[in-house]
Amino acid sequence: MAATENMKLELQSAILEEAIGQRLLDGKREPCEIPCADFDARPGDTLFKLVVLPGQESVLTLHVALPCYDQLLQHGGAECLETTYSGMVSQPEPGYSVALSANADETSSPEDLLSKLVLVKRNLMGAPFQKAFSSLAAGTAKDLPVARLPWRKNESVYIVAGNDPAMPSNWDRVTIVFSVDFPEESDRAYCRIFLQQLQDVGRKVNNAPPVVFSEAKEPPLEIRDTCTESPLIVGFVSFTIFDHHVKTPAKLAKTIDNLIGFRNYLHFHIKAAKTNLHMRMRRKVNSWIQIVNRAIMTADKPKDMKTSSGKTFTRK
Repeated sequence: MAATENMKLELQSAILEEAIGQRLLDGKREPCEIPCADFDARPGDTLFKLVVLPGQESVLTLHVALPCYDQLLQHGGAECLETTYSGMVSQPEPGYSVALSANADETSSPEDLLSKLVLVKRNLMGAPFQKAFSSLAAGTAKDLPVARLPWRKNESVYIVAGNDPAMPSNWDRVTIVFSVDFPEESDRAYCRIFLQQLQDVGRKVNNAPPVVFSEAKEPPLEIRDTCTESPLIVGFVSFTIFDHHVKTPAKLAKTIDNLIGFRNYLHFHIKAAKTNLHMRMRRKVNSWIQIVNRAIMTADKPKDMKTSSGKTFTRK
């Protein structure tokens, strides 16, 4: 993908990784209730809560709230729970979508269990991508319906396989369309500039998925019949994935990781750009203050006054 590695965010929550790692790898056994949120969490976004009950200090239960859980189950999430999290699904608390339980004293591979738990959001949200890309590699992507995942307020992700009989030339690709919006006008302006530059730079990167940004005057052709977003959002950005982007397990995993982390990466890039701008403004103000300090006016000395005879006197 066109994202730079030095600004790539990790997909897992550092808070969960530390708390669960202490119990799985370091042998910590004590009750806890640790709620935390995903990057840039707002009402309705992804939430986590790790619960260890008194008297059951070896049993870890991770409650997860996902904004589009029902849609995820329809497009590969149910299969992910049956395979990756087999035997771990339990009853979630009110307000949460799913709960995963595991006994730290009974696991044969603490490292694998830690990876499964901290990457639960990546695995569940990546299930529709996994399903579409696996079908793409197998040549059956045209048989998949359009998957719409409303995973943020006023924003959705559309996974469009080449399923249009009138366009058989598109059967060799999967198009991922993000509808993007920000509540603040300054962030919206930054977003437009960044996505336009991403589209331009993407053309210069060899073998990168084509990137297309369009403002929200009209949805892209691929989702025109299924789009429900307001025409007042910032716009749509599309990534076209071909089979050579997902032909190996490593490429498949990297492509899914980059797509899932794209929205957070976009937000992080905007925050970093604003921080850089503010730092430059502060440096400029400091330089102006130094100039003003060096320009202190000195008081004029009184001129010597002389009489007609040449004598000098000072006026009081």
